[in-house]
Amino acid sequence: MFHFSSPTSWTTRRLSTAQLAFLCVVSMGLLALMTGAAFAAENDNGANKVGSLTATDQGTSLEIRVSSSTTPTYTIYELFNPSRIVLDIAETVPAPDFAPQLPPDTGIKLSTKQLTDVSPSLFRLEFTLSQSMPFEASLDGNDIILTVDKVKSAGTAQTPAGMLEVTDIQVKTSPDQTRVKLLANGELTDYTYDVLDSKANTPARMYIDLNNITGDTLLQEQMVGTSLARIRVAKRGSGLRIVFDSSTKDLFPFSVQSVPNGIEVVIDEPQQVDQISTLIKEKTTIESQLPEVDPLESRLSPQATEKQLQDAFNFSGYNKERITVDFYKIDLHNVFRLFREVSGINIVVDESVSGSLTLALDDVPWDFALDIILNLKNLAKEERFNTLVILPKDKSFNWAKQAENNISFEADIEVAEQEALIIKQQQNLPKEVIEAKQLIAQAKKAENKENFELAISLYEQAFVKWTDNDKLANRIASIYLVRLRQNAKAVFYAKKALAVDPENTAAALNAAIGLANMQELQQAVDFFDQSISVEKPSAEALLSYAVFSEGKKEYESALKLLSRYDKIYGQSLNSMVAVARVNDKLGNHAVATEKYQAILLAGFRIPPDLAKYIKGRIALKQTM
Repeated sequence: MFHFSSPTSWTTRRLSTAQLAFLCVVSMGLLALMTGAAFAAENDNGANKVGSLTATDQGTSLEIRVSSSTTPTYTIYELFNPSRIVLDIAETVPAPDFAPQLPPDTGIKLSTKQLTDVSPSLFRLEFTLSQSMPFEASLDGNDIILTVDKVKSAGTAQTPAGMLEVTDIQVKTSPDQTRVKLLANGELTDYTYDVLDSKANTPARMYIDLNNITGDTLLQEQMVGTSLARIRVAKRGSGLRIVFDSSTKDLFPFSVQSVPNGIEVVIDEPQQVDQISTLIKEKTTIESQLPEVDPLESRLSPQATEKQLQDAFNFSGYNKERITVDFYKIDLHNVFRLFREVSGINIVVDESVSGSLTLALDDVPWDFALDIILNLKNLAKEERFNTLVILPKDKSFNWAKQAENNISFEADIEVAEQEALIIKQQQNLPKEVIEAKQLIAQAKKAENKENFELAISLYEQAFVKWTDNDKLANRIASIYLVRLRQNAKAVFYAKKALAVDPENTAAALNAAIGLANMQELQQAVDFFDQSISVEKPSAEALLSYAVFSEGKKEYESALKLLSRYDKIYGQSLNSMVAVARVNDKLGNHAVATEKYQAILLAGFRIPPDLAKYIKGRIALKQTM
């Protein structure tokens, strides 16, 4: 999986050699094989030339002037890890005597590159900074003026009169909660917060970005030792970033709220509670027979696990190579060049597409990232023959028609007959079915945009016209069950599907779950029985029925269902926990303890709270 990273805030991410190489792709190309001087010597045919680069200390800022022989065309943007400002000048070469130097006390280092394998060719000046600094660029005749604001170092900075300052970070711990207060000399309103999943050896973490504020008297690192391992403070532009590191790879539950003259973060500490895997209310995949709907999939929280993210992307139809992108005011054409490198797909961009982009996405499929960008910029895509055409939404694209082939050949009679049969079958479809298919296509588009109310309305209209389509009826049931949380409607359409095809076990499971949620327990049993009536029931049906039986205190039935699950699919973390828990409830404490110990040794990735609970149960049984 490739990772691309640059701005705006992920200063803690470490990039591998491969990742750094791809950052060059983000910036529009690979390093040219010729040096700038050699290129200038061979391409002196009227190209713009950079003659000099001078730097002037303006007190609070540094003015860098890049002088050219003609009016330059340029792009400028910021990258991170390390922080740097990149200036790309089109169709430009350095003059033979170009020898730029920056004053040594600025903390800024300059490197240059000549990019010849992009169109147009570029001369790149890359200014590496000691830390992120505000900057702006302007054009003065043939000169590009880059103004970089100086940032005072910690220990020497003085808080300007009237400027907000975080004066203290207070931590209070208890068995139930860890409370962290960020106290300031005024109200804190200009802030945002987000979470980052664990990567390699780094823990999961939450961070708060405070804008236009100082905190020079704060400790850079403060150890806590609860679910919150430590708190780190770092400068970020004209503000601060407060990072809360988890003590494990899973992020703690938390809330952030404003308090007088500050912000309070409340972290819930794990308790030794019964970790019953309520699969009926959690993620249970039901084979909807029409793809893309997972009837028990809930919206993911910011603390979603890697597997939940992967499942969610696959469920949504996004299953391409995962990337991390962090763009800051980067030209759109450079962005699309990146996707060309990642995907291997030909990308054609309409000449009317223009502008720049600021965007940060962490560990997402590249096709998901592309769709986000297209939506942000009011663009559309059309795909055919391994080629993506990107154009404004209000514009259409006419694909080239198939060329006449002057090579004569004898048609494959069998293929021709098969094609003729398909065409004939399509022509013989009832008018209502054709109209239903059109409505289904519209419904899928609405569903992809998460407009489930419109999608369900269109699906229902389609079902009126195509009443013998059990897959369509079950699709409607799934959306009502998962997305709209309307159990009665879900049961109604699941029964419609079963009326068409009594062997539709996915519809039977939909009906069973809906009825269980409505506390119609006896009817739920009937449909659960139907959902597992085939030789190989779905894993979700067996697990859901087992949890349902356990909830009714029918423990022996639950164990039989779990045994059947293990014989068909092998033991999983959910089935092993359920078996141990049911034995515990039956009073088979020795068996339960053995099962709990087996879970810890099985090699599954066990959530910290569940591991703590299991160890507590084992310790409790050993003292009995």
